[in-house]
Amino acid sequence: MFVIAELALSSPTLVLTPTIEANPSARVRIQFQPAMDPERRRFFVLVEAEDFDAFDDALGDDYTVAEPTVVAEQDGVRMYRLGLSEDVIAVTPTVTELGGMVLEMHSTGGVWFVKLQVPDRDALAAFREFCVDSGIEYRLERLYRTEPTRSDDHGLTDQQRRTLLTAAREGYFDVPRSISQAELAAELGVSDSAVSQRVRRAVAALIERALSVDEQVGRRA
Repeated sequence: MFVIAELALSSPTLVLTPTIEANPSARVRIQFQPAMDPERRRFFVLVEAEDFDAFDDALGDDYTVAEPTVVAEQDGVRMYRLGLSEDVIAVTPTVTELGGMVLEMHSTGGVWFVKLQVPDRDALAAFREFCVDSGIEYRLERLYRTEPTRSDDHGLTDQQRRTLLTAAREGYFDVPRSISQAELAAELGVSDSAVSQRVRRAVAALIERALSVDEQVGRRA
């Protein structure tokens, strides 16, 4: 049995804190935790916001991230590619070192809601100590035991997941792109049109899943 902890975390040095504090009604959900490149420190987020102009203004001034880029938009939801600033605190590496995983991370009212799976209470205590030492305000919302959970596939097929992971790793979403669509297609062994369709469908699946999860959370609230 593993321990599941649902936490509320807040700190000026946590990623995107200035942006979510300036836009408390926006919903920001971090994606691709397993795909974060330790060298490039890049990651993706899905965002629902009433005013994307205000959100983008705050994002442009946010010292915790670099090079924010909109890579997709559908049904009022945007996917952004972001770089992680050097001084920002990333919780995922610490959770991984403790033998756990981040199951979910999204903003709620300007605070980060984080759902963790860790081996035992000792690992959770060690994570809490890390938060205290790092100046992160830590509040335990819920704690329970469950069977180990596999890493979430975000509602993607294996083919879609491989396409997006390869695209992210090779810099397809960079501005300017580090790899062309033709080069990405060759890397994956498919045609140009096939890789384009895979990317579009994968992004659509991510957005649909994010909206579905938010609706479920709203019904429970």
